[in-house]
Amino acid sequence: MQKELESLKSKDIKVRLTEENIQISIVEYLKLQYPNLLFTATMGGQFQRHYSQRLKAKRTGYLKGVSDLLIFEPRGGYCGLFIELKRDRKCYPTAEQKRFISRASDRGYYATCAKGFSECKELIDKYLNEEL
Repeated sequence: MQKELESLKSKDIKVRLTEENIQISIVEYLKLQYPNLLFTATMGGQFQRHYSQRLKAKRTGYLKGVSDLLIFEPRGGYCGLFIELKRDRKCYPTAEQKRFISRASDRGYYATCAKGFSECKELIDKYLNEEL
């Protein structure tokens, strides 16, 4: 998927690179590269446009600030890898996201923020190959 995006960019076609598109690419990469990996990707608050949806999410356990990608594979002394994904270097985690990263780190997870597809992919590969 990343090569397809780079190919499109090189042809001067305007591609709107969103966090959602990057997350889709990362999930596809994980499925292909690590087919037995136990992970989940969260949808965050993006589908909570109406009060009733936010209320339902809160009642059913939604926690504001939870990282976008949760990999439940212990490596290198960590319980798992939690990644807050951002589109690029200009985007930053919210206070709630920073708090979740800190709390997850305190509990033995490697929790961090990655910016863009390449940084996220490199982080995942290094973590799973115990190179961190």
